[in-house]
Amino acid sequence: MTMKFDVRAGWAMAAALCLLAPVSASAADEAVSESDRFFLDEAAGACRGGDFAAFLWPFANSEAVRARYGAGGVKDFPIVMIDYSYVTSASERLFEAKGGDASQLVYVQVDFSTSPDGTQRVDWVPGRFEPGEGDGPGTLIEKTGPGGALHFRRTADCWQLTGDIRNPARGR
Repeated sequence: MTMKFDVRAGWAMAAALCLLAPVSASAADEAVSESDRFFLDEAAGACRGGDFAAFLWPFANSEAVRARYGAGGVKDFPIVMIDYSYVTSASERLFEAKGGDASQLVYVQVDFSTSPDGTQRVDWVPGRFEPGEGDGPGTLIEKTGPGGALHFRRTADCWQLTGDIRNPARGR
């Protein structure tokens, strides 16, 4: 059995599909997940509002946000936020791999500071915490490992990661 195709009809169908496709959508935008779109919107709002602490949350939790704000090459960002607490990225991966086993999470203390030139610094250190009132892990009572510092430079419309300094582990 021989099948014939009408080439003109095929081209007409292709042209019609092109007209239906949104003109502004790029391949990169199509590849962004709904979660990343949410984080990109949150980051943009924090940038507009000049709220660095609010910016760090989507930056830490989304590779798409890191790519947009100048840290696309950083594959192993050291911290992420779960609920209202920062944890190490490595422990978050274990948490996910073990089906949400919260005992895998290593909570970190996060401290923000601003230098006179406007650079934002985020010092972080994993530790053991005494539960406190409200959100977050509580009060740091013991450091349990090396931490680091993140440096962000203010740009015309937001912040850009300029340094990710990891403190070396100390020998015992």
